[in-house]
Amino acid sequence: MVRKEGVAHIPRQIAEQGLARLMMRLPATRATIRAVAASQSHLYELCGAYGEACAVLDRMRKDVSADPAIIAEYQIICAEIEIDVTRILLDDR
Repeated sequence: MVRKEGVAHIPRQIAEQGLARLMMRLPATRATIRAVAASQSHLYELCGAYGEACAVLDRMRKDVSADPAIIAEYQIICAEIEIDVTRILLDDR
């Protein structure tokens, strides 16, 4: 994977978890997501960001003292990443 200067490196495990979550969330695009993520580093980085955001969201949902506004913000972040991934996949056709 090629890293762009100024972009934080996301550990492979988190990126793979994000990829798996996106494949579950967007089942109609499973094969395409995997293929495009393997060839386009920016999509793979988005998978990592999605994995991190989902992990934080999961932890916050379990924490009864978590701020509902922050939970809502992470839900929006996850949804926006899903939209970005869908756009990338549609543009790749």
